[in-house]
Amino acid sequence: MRWAYKAMVQKFCAAAPGGDVLYQRIQQRFGRLGADPFRRLPTHARMVRRLRDMGFGGEGRRCLEIGTGHLPVAPVAFYLVGARETVTVDLHRRLNPELTAEMLHRMAAAEDQLLELYDGVVAPELLRERLAVIRGLAGRPYELLERIGVRYVAPGDAARMPDPDGSFDLSFSVTVLEHVTPGALRQILAEARRLLTADGVAAHLIDPSDHFAHQDQRITRINFLRFSEREWRRVGGNEFSYCNRLRAPELERLFDEAGFGIERSERTVDERSRAALARGFPVHPDFRRFEPAELCTTELEIYARPRTSASLPT
Repeated sequence: MRWAYKAMVQKFCAAAPGGDVLYQRIQQRFGRLGADPFRRLPTHARMVRRLRDMGFGGEGRRCLEIGTGHLPVAPVAFYLVGARETVTVDLHRRLNPELTAEMLHRMAAAEDQLLELYDGVVAPELLRERLAVIRGLAGRPYELLERIGVRYVAPGDAARMPDPDGSFDLSFSVTVLEHVTPGALRQILAEARRLLTADGVAAHLIDPSDHFAHQDQRITRINFLRFSEREWRRVGGNEFSYCNRLRAPELERLFDEAGFGIERSERTVDERSRAALARGFPVHPDFRRFEPAELCTTELEIYARPRTSASLPT
């Protein structure tokens, strides 16, 4: 689908009564919404290995996910690697129980793949035991989530959580923070710092690319950088297509300002976009202060720990 047509569909659904249900059906029929857990599990396994490299293991941890989406893949995966509890918070209640049940059945049937994916991360016998729990309750997803310590909070606000200070070991998200307004993102990160233990970790995979390019190969992943803020708000300023267009240095600065010390930042630069820049792609003046690699960073992983009060910026 051409990106402009998709933008019109999203804008219509955002304004229509019951548009969230309609758009979810459109995504299932024509888009990328499906029950395959292996679209997310390799990303989760990579995150877990990065955390392990920082000395952070998953066993017995209490985790906070920002942005559940339609499928609770990461919370279930954290159960497999030993998390005691995962609270997953979303502004909109979009978890799809039918797709979730299918996802769980697929995970339960993929023991060999999961053993290979998490080799060295969790003992095989423990993973098999936990998969057996999933297998027994896969057809009753809400009952399973309660059984394995996954608490779904939606509608919820990750910027205003009821939990006490220092009550989580890990705050994480997977391709969510790019959909949050800069002001709300500041509040979410400040709240995450409050909620994390002194040795806790924030782990976030961010996609700062033009999401329309995921399906429309006619455009590059920096296509949205040609528009002014006002123009882009008119095109994508709704709940289904909003992207804040923050570039990697801006995102890293927000973590710093919230009181985090970044221990690892991994940037992936899209070479097709860089080539388009070299050929004269028209970047809007709002973005011309960035270097080409910063403009063309289309995947960003940030791993950070709360700084002590003595080292917080004044």
